[in-house]
Amino acid sequence: MDNSIRKTVKRSSISVDKVYTSNFQKEGTQSAQLRQVLTTTAYYPSKQIESNMQDNPFSMSDFNFQEDEYVTSENRVAFIDVPPGVSADDVLAKLPQESCIYRILSNYPIITSNQQYAIDTMPNVSLDQFANSQVVRYPKNHAQAGQLVKDSCNKVQYRALFYSNVPKEDQDNRNANPEEFYASPEIKAEITTNANIVEGQGVF
Repeated sequence: MDNSIRKTVKRSSISVDKVYTSNFQKEGTQSAQLRQVLTTTAYYPSKQIESNMQDNPFSMSDFNFQEDEYVTSENRVAFIDVPPGVSADDVLAKLPQESCIYRILSNYPIITSNQQYAIDTMPNVSLDQFANSQVVRYPKNHAQAGQLVKDSCNKVQYRALFYSNVPKEDQDNRNANPEEFYASPEIKAEITTNANIVEGQGVF
């Protein structure tokens, strides 16, 4: 069914929140916190002229229906290593105009080559640690704040943000197979607990 939903996405220029030394800073580096705001405007037709079972020989443009408009904003934050002694203004001056912060979604933890090296070589670093930090949860201002956000297939999902010098599309690596996902022991326990709570509330 063609419901003529239109979307426009605008990216702000990347700003530099701060330059600082983290608790796990690499020797000879500082960290810069970058921020970019994505504003998505979605336009929905106020009326439908088709359904999943019926077509219409007229297109939406043949009608003079008004559109409903919905605007959402997403703050994206990424961290990069920068040389010692540089300021936020120094970092900002280095950022190409077309640079962006892009998003990856997956049903498995999203692991960079550096993170994989740490998992393989450092006994105190594990895949489960990255899973626990990347798993998608409802934000603080949500009624279900802190709880897991499942994808459309009711599976755990992970989110990671990365900086790119050049424009880069978001990546959605989630899949529809109900058996294909990863969960750390902590996340498995949380899934079981939430399932028991729902079960206790009854099924409609």
